[in-house]
Amino acid sequence: MVQIRKLLVNDLRNIVRDRLLLYSAFLIPLIIIIITRLIIPWISENVAPMEQFYSLLFMFIVIMIPLMFGFVLGFLIMDERDENLLTVLRVMPISRNTYLLYRMMFLSVLSLIYILLFPILTGLIQISFIDYLPTALLLMLLTPTLGLIANIVATNKVQAFAVFKTLGGVFYIPLFAFFINNDLKYILGIIPNFWTFMALDTILTKGSQNYVYIGIGFCLHFVFLGILFYFFNKKN
Repeated sequence: MVQIRKLLVNDLRNIVRDRLLLYSAFLIPLIIIIITRLIIPWISENVAPMEQFYSLLFMFIVIMIPLMFGFVLGFLIMDERDENLLTVLRVMPISRNTYLLYRMMFLSVLSLIYILLFPILTGLIQISFIDYLPTALLLMLLTPTLGLIANIVATNKVQAFAVFKTLGGVFYIPLFAFFINNDLKYILGIIPNFWTFMALDTILTKGSQNYVYIGIGFCLHFVFLGILFYFFNKKN
């Protein structure tokens, strides 16, 4: 526990010291919330009615939060990899896997806090905390997913930026499912957050949980994370 506490303090120092990480972890999510709260209602009232698209807009915007924290996670791990910290951990009291799990959990929990607050602070949708929690947890899992993929594929920060941009686009593809009126949309189910969007849409449109969507979403995310964790350890 003492070791984890020291790691937590060190992480906060690293984020505060690096302006890019500081802005990504704290400032940018707040800006996203403020813009969503003020700009979208203003456009809806003064330019064109948008209330019917609020659910879709909510999904389009809220996913930025776990992606942003995935960016922070990826760069923190990459810095530690470049400093050979991951190699040193092999002979330290704290195991390497414990350290990596802590690292992913730390940024994922920060991501979850913003995700949970997002409906309340933006006012785009009305949803109970209990109904929203499963999909919020699914959204949170994008943070470690993105961070691990970046460190598996990229060998430096320039490549990592390209990976983040590409994956950012990939995770938005499931939104096209809402414009497909037949079962062909399930082809997009290979992308984990497709099931998150489907589950959230069911709650917002029908007022009930679809536990099949939620179950598939969790299974797919954990399978992806297990595979990514294996390849990350193999590479590093």
